[in-house]
Amino acid sequence: MKDSDSDSTTSESDSSSELDVGSQRFNPLKALYSTKLKVPVVTARLHDNVSMLESKQNTLGGFAEPYDENRIKQIRAATNANKVKVIPADQKPQRKFLPEQGPIAYVRPLRHTKNIFQKLEKGRFEGPLALMQTWLQERRRVRVYIRKQNGIRGHVSGVIELFDKHWNMAISDVCETYTRRKYRYTENNLHPDSIVAPTDCSERLRRLGIVLPETKVRSEGKKNVIITRKLPQLLISGVQVVLVTPEPTDPPASTSKAKK
Repeated sequence: MKDSDSDSTTSESDSSSELDVGSQRFNPLKALYSTKLKVPVVTARLHDNVSMLESKQNTLGGFAEPYDENRIKQIRAATNANKVKVIPADQKPQRKFLPEQGPIAYVRPLRHTKNIFQKLEKGRFEGPLALMQTWLQERRRVRVYIRKQNGIRGHVSGVIELFDKHWNMAISDVCETYTRRKYRYTENNLHPDSIVAPTDCSERLRRLGIVLPETKVRSEGKKNVIITRKLPQLLISGVQVVLVTPEPTDPPASTSKAKK
């Protein structure tokens, strides 16, 4: 009987030592399934694992410091506030990469454009346009015949400054000569007595700052007059061009047949 009692007490002591957390014989597996396990500190907080407990205690300053959840939150909030730098509104953010890692400045290539100046520099005209380019380079005076609805209106003499393949041209030192009918022989169906005399507006244009070129009028037969005026420069539309020739040195003879 004594032996059996001693064996039972030994087995009970062994089982209690296996359930004691501070004992060297502590059996965690047995403690996990046993209903007789007594928690040493009832108010102890539960953690997912040991590393989480170590992290929180290190935040407080070690295992010697008392555990305080509110203090842990304050310490972590202060640490995060120091990490985040608030950039003022008037300050530009600084880049966080090396200079050689920065963005590359992209220069957009200029689109190749064709214009009349490049065309004249290359000199790739053929035929009559090539001859006009020769006159332009030699600064030779030319005569451009201008058309009207049913014939030739007159001609323009000057030096070619620019031209294109559509025969549009800019001329300087211009002398324009054209023919028109006299007022009493105008092409209209009105009675000559009902035609109002033309009004001179040169004074009004002078007040507006508009200077009209000086014109010379001479009679050409019974019904027509020849008007000549000089201009510093003139732009001629290619639609109005009939013929372009070098200006003759001798003045052209008059074709009118005046009756004696």
